[in-house]
Amino acid sequence: MPHLTEQLLWACLIVLSLVSPTWADGIVRGQVVSVSGGDVLELVDAHGLEHRLRLAFIDAPEPGQPFGDEAQSALAAMVLGRPVTARLLGQSDDGFAQAEVIEPNGHLVNLELVKRGLAWHDYFESEPKLERDKYQAAVAAAQQARQGIWALERLELPRDYRARAEQALRWRHFLVAALSGVALLGLIFSIYDKRISAWLARQDERMKASAAAGRLAHIRSEANAAERDRTRAIADQEMNRLAALRRASEQKGSKPT
Repeated sequence: MPHLTEQLLWACLIVLSLVSPTWADGIVRGQVVSVSGGDVLELVDAHGLEHRLRLAFIDAPEPGQPFGDEAQSALAAMVLGRPVTARLLGQSDDGFAQAEVIEPNGHLVNLELVKRGLAWHDYFESEPKLERDKYQAAVAAAQQARQGIWALERLELPRDYRARAEQALRWRHFLVAALSGVALLGLIFSIYDKRISAWLARQDERMKASAAAGRLAHIRSEANAAERDRTRAIADQEMNRLAALRRASEQKGSKPT
């Protein structure tokens, strides 16, 4: 009976889309060419236009979360490569059009994923009570049967998982930037260390050259002093010799003949 009700509802929507421009703007029919995660799909309409849709009223586990792969596989099995009808319900925060999608067998894809425990009911502020009750009943049935995510001991909402992943990504970018900064500082220090080492080596060579020049000057000074002492000694010897000759000559001249 619920299945028949869904079919009648969608039949009415399709008829209205044919006769009313307002409803025609809210209905898209086409073939699904790709799915992403458990709640995003892309379809191409009869005019070749691509429509990227997020399934309204639900939030499926992200890839990497428990049952994330199962949700994507279930969505692909229901709609990928098949013609579907989508009722557009505005835009999501990420800019995708939100829609309820019905597959060829008449199942409402959004609701079917909730029934299988492969998606949470995600409230709209303006969600009609009839829609809310329908999805809440599906959640209650899945919880009671411990279907999919409801069999887990610990649950993490996809929005919390995404926030945690984004925080981890921000930290990763921060660490990469910090490490890059450290590496850059290391490179700068390395360059300056080489320059400082070269400068110190030049200073050391200059000090060694200066010390060598000082030693050479000292040796030359000592040599000059020694040469002066030797010259003075020779001069003293010559003066003593001449004085001795003069005394001898004087003594010889003073003797009686």
